[in-house]
Amino acid sequence: MTTPDDAGTPAPDDTPRYGQRAPQPPAGATPPVGGPPAQPGRYGPPAQSGQPAPAQPTSNAWGQPQYGQQGQYGQPSGEPGEHGAPQHGQYGQPGQYGAPQYGGPPQPGYGPPSFAGKPYAPPANKPGIIPLRPLSLGEIFDGAFGAIRANPKVMLGMSATVIAIATVLGLGLGVLISGIFSPQLAQIEAELSVEMGADATGLTEMFPLLGASMVSSVVLALAMPVVNGLLITSVGQSVIGRKASAGEVWAQAKSKIWPLLGFSILWSIALGAVWFVYLLLTVLAFTADVGLGIAVALLGLLGLAVFGCWFLVRTLLVPPAMVLEGQGFASGVKRGWTVSRGSFWRLLGIYLLASVAVGTITWLVSQPFGIIGGMVSLMSMFAMYAIVAVGSIVTGVISAVFLAGVVSLLYIDVRMRREGLDVELTAAAEEHTGHGPA
Repeated sequence: MTTPDDAGTPAPDDTPRYGQRAPQPPAGATPPVGGPPAQPGRYGPPAQSGQPAPAQPTSNAWGQPQYGQQGQYGQPSGEPGEHGAPQHGQYGQPGQYGAPQYGGPPQPGYGPPSFAGKPYAPPANKPGIIPLRPLSLGEIFDGAFGAIRANPKVMLGMSATVIAIATVLGLGLGVLISGIFSPQLAQIEAELSVEMGADATGLTEMFPLLGASMVSSVVLALAMPVVNGLLITSVGQSVIGRKASAGEVWAQAKSKIWPLLGFSILWSIALGAVWFVYLLLTVLAFTADVGLGIAVALLGLLGLAVFGCWFLVRTLLVPPAMVLEGQGFASGVKRGWTVSRGSFWRLLGIYLLASVAVGTITWLVSQPFGIIGGMVSLMSMFAMYAIVAVGSIVTGVISAVFLAGVVSLLYIDVRMRREGLDVELTAAAEEHTGHGPA
């Protein structure tokens, strides 16, 4: 009589024990070499590069399926007992005792947990200074500095040239106007000397400098739209990895100078009108009652702060909309107003943070110029004017370049989040590099 031990195979009613293989397939089925039989319809059999297609999915050093294979999480691989093969009690092992449900936690010592169910996000394309996807705060600031490194000739050279011309022109006009009104200044000096009982020469000598600074500030404010147009154009080219020449930047931005200038003037007039209304109401309130005047002044300041933040954010993206989209004055204002809708707090927070950072840097940079200017004013007023002009140019360039970069990238970020601008930018970058359609 033949027994199971004599035949060398288990009896049909025996179940496999720990350390033994699962029952063999029925007659006629061909098991895969080196592992359990494949299960058609559940686990796909993708072939590995440079290797013959296995009858079962492969797995990495931790027993996890290779990236890109579908439906293989929890699938056994390799011979029982091999490294990476499922052991007793692991999930997904057929014919074992105590196997937890599919998707259970991996056993200790078998590598990192599976990322099944999490969508794979491919790395964003980065042809230029930023990745072409929605940006974080750090990426916006890094992109603003990256725009300077990508095209310093335009970002620093052209902007410094325009700001220098405006500063020198403004100081010259200020000194000229002060010279025209020098008789009136002399009369004011004499009257102050009599009333104060002391020599007021030192006080009246500051009037020409004050006048020159005021005129210079006005001229510089009129020149800033030109600077912003140049900087925004350069940043837009740097985003797609293109380094535009100074001539190309000027050719693209010159047609937008007048719309930018008109918008800057109207923007200043609107804020000035709001301040005028506030001062008028405050004066009228103080005339009626002191307590009422204080209340109106405090509430009015709060209202001005709220209105100023709201007006700033809603008009912040108008210049890049004009320059980068080629919009005219009316359409550019409408477009910038529309794009900023729904992003108030993000735009306000990032712009205020950038303004505080720039303000701190420019204050630190301006201090040496102020100290040196005060020292040389005792020897030469012309030298003092020259030092003040140099300090104004340096601080103006720092402020204009960084803030223009931040505003431009905020505009691009908002459009990538809402309008899929990253697709258009990717196509433009591919066309520039020759990897896309000509």
